[in-house]
Amino acid sequence: MVPPLNHGGGAEKYFIDLAKNLSSNNLVINVVTMDDNFIRVFSRFIQIYYYQNFFRKIIGNRREREETVIRNLGNSKWIKSSWKNLRKVLNDYDIIYTKNELVDLFLLKSISYSKLPPIIVGVHTPIYFPITKSFYSKFHNFLYMGPVYKWLIEGTNLIHAPNKYTQHLFDNNFKVKTKLVYHPFSVENTSNQIKVIVSKLNFDKDKCNIAFVGRLSEQKGVDILIKIINKLSLLPDISDKIKINIFGSGDKNYEAALGSLEKKYSFVRYYGHVENKFIPNILSKHSLFLSTSRWEVLPFNILEAQAVGLPVIAFDIPGPNDIVDNNKTGFLVNSEEEFVKKILFLIENRHYLKTQDVKMNIFNKFNPKTIYHQLSSMFNESL
Repeated sequence: MVPPLNHGGGAEKYFIDLAKNLSSNNLVINVVTMDDNFIRVFSRFIQIYYYQNFFRKIIGNRREREETVIRNLGNSKWIKSSWKNLRKVLNDYDIIYTKNELVDLFLLKSISYSKLPPIIVGVHTPIYFPITKSFYSKFHNFLYMGPVYKWLIEGTNLIHAPNKYTQHLFDNNFKVKTKLVYHPFSVENTSNQIKVIVSKLNFDKDKCNIAFVGRLSEQKGVDILIKIINKLSLLPDISDKIKINIFGSGDKNYEAALGSLEKKYSFVRYYGHVENKFIPNILSKHSLFLSTSRWEVLPFNILEAQAVGLPVIAFDIPGPNDIVDNNKTGFLVNSEEEFVKKILFLIENRHYLKTQDVKMNIFNKFNPKTIYHQLSSMFNESL
């Protein structure tokens, strides 16, 4: 993958866990990213694309310390490669597992797939955004559903689809072999992490504490979250019943908006970025988790929330609807109005959804032993 392993969540977290756990089975699995020189140039192009500004100062967004990442990799290594040495580095391996993003695939395609080991493409970025609001999301759909992307995946060995919708999308729009395997997630490890890595943050036990954790972006529906909070504010005595705690950073406009919201409403608290290792313990002190995402693949934050037993309210979209068992481990909704109704219902009926049912759903569906066996088989089939 192109970006460095220092975000603490999402695809980076998945790659770290995958390498650590599979390498324990006498397999050599390392994570290769591009080096700092490449990232500096790449970040400048990304800045031009998002902000149309070449001269704006590039702000580093590293969330996790490098020594923490290396420790979390276990027996695996984090290898940073220059563009010049990339082909040589990758040819030390029998299989390449890469992200499905344009830049990652373009780098490999420019070397030539025929000069590299078999390539498995893991889908970590949605191919299709069902709700397009910005130019970026519309342009994304144009690129990923058109001839450019078809050319990029032509010659790859397999598409690893982590949700049912993605497999269906590839099967119906691209001439490429696919395999559905969910991402692994350990309820046991999460429970242990809660006890060992304890956050100093405390929350009002007399209120229903509601959590939102995620990158502040259009994808995560932060603007929808704000609308929901504004609707809740109209209800009498709401500040006596709930506390909405928001964790995450990203778009500066959203950060400013959430900061203003915190000042406006006493039942809202915006914490900004919190190191990922503390999130399970923080979530364990809450009663409900909100996901307002417009599109997802298999969201890590929902897996994490459900693993600690939290009911989740999310939109009925691919990813969340692969995780949440509607009306048993949470609610899948189709509108902001329904979202607010379900929040109010769970505030008044906190024990309607059973914690053990929530945990068991994740344990059964995303059990690491089962999933890692499926992933190992997937890799072996590509040799």
